[in-house]
Amino acid sequence: MLYSYRRTICLALYFSTFYLEAISIYETDSFVYHHKESPPSCGYDKTKDIKPKTNCWKSSSLEDCIQTGNLANMAGTNGFYRPRSALARAFYEKQRNDRHLQELDQNEWYRVDSSRLSPELRQKFVQLHSDEETKEFLSSSIDKSSWVWTQIWYLLAKAVLKHFWSITDINGWLGRGSMFVLSEAQARLLLRSAKISGNAAETVVDVGAGDGEVSRRFANLYSVKYATEISASMRKALNNKGYTLLDTEDWWRGQKFDCVCMLNLLDRCSKPKTMLKQARAALAPGGVLMLALVLPYKPYVEVTPDHKPEERLPIQGANFEEQLSSFVEFMGESGFELSSWSRAPYLCEGDFAQAYYWLDDSVYVFTPKSIESDT
Repeated sequence: MLYSYRRTICLALYFSTFYLEAISIYETDSFVYHHKESPPSCGYDKTKDIKPKTNCWKSSSLEDCIQTGNLANMAGTNGFYRPRSALARAFYEKQRNDRHLQELDQNEWYRVDSSRLSPELRQKFVQLHSDEETKEFLSSSIDKSSWVWTQIWYLLAKAVLKHFWSITDINGWLGRGSMFVLSEAQARLLLRSAKISGNAAETVVDVGAGDGEVSRRFANLYSVKYATEISASMRKALNNKGYTLLDTEDWWRGQKFDCVCMLNLLDRCSKPKTMLKQARAALAPGGVLMLALVLPYKPYVEVTPDHKPEERLPIQGANFEEQLSSFVEFMGESGFELSSWSRAPYLCEGDFAQAYYWLDDSVYVFTPKSIESDT
């Protein structure tokens, strides 16, 4: 009996150590987040200091943004209360962050400054809004972030598995960290504005699909859906969602698709220019490229030693609209014509610290066009 008690105490101390390490992990993991009164800003994996200290538009690299976060200092600076334990701080700061999210003006996610856009870009802009499917995702994220024991399990598992797996593989195995870009209605609106609509004869491929949650919401506009993904745990999730998996290197050879999706892939892959050439080659006549890209452009490649891409997109600009214009110009030179575009939040399920996170996403529908290299 005494041995059993001792073993229980030892196990409790052992897992408490992992828990404290996990708490420190979510205090130091990098994550880009936004504040409603500031430009895209960088901080850590949770929003402790609600007003960010670093402006990503002015930072020279993603590493600069990651290293300058300071998200714990504000707790208790009013002199009234400063929690001492990691768990107490986590609860206290989660309450502060949840209040901030409640006050957030979600319309800001979809706004652009039309005065900074060319007449052509203004004409092809599609105004989106937070619809029911978007609100359902946010509501689900808020609920999940309040599952205390589940979130502790995620933190403990991450503390152990981070020594062996990538963050993508960990999230796939845990079934967490799902993303959201477009609802079905929003995707329909973008395609309709480009004078395109899915029908029962069409095929779609999601390149770098992750767990498939982003494209799943509108993939049913097409009768057959394919996907590519390098993460083994994510491929399993894609299989369970009914995607036919293709080889990550040869997916574009020997088959044509009516819609190629590259949703937040170009800033996370090593050779984005090569990927665009493959997408163009894989499009069927009348096909479209649906593309999403986070702005400001800050490439980060998980699988390379220095986390830098071999090919960098030539995107320039000091704000969202300028970088968008630069990217559209590059796409034109690469053999794509813009049909429609919009601005939307790239949403991610949250954690013990904050219910959800977001980035500024630019979303496009392109069609292929003739370029000199074709002749």
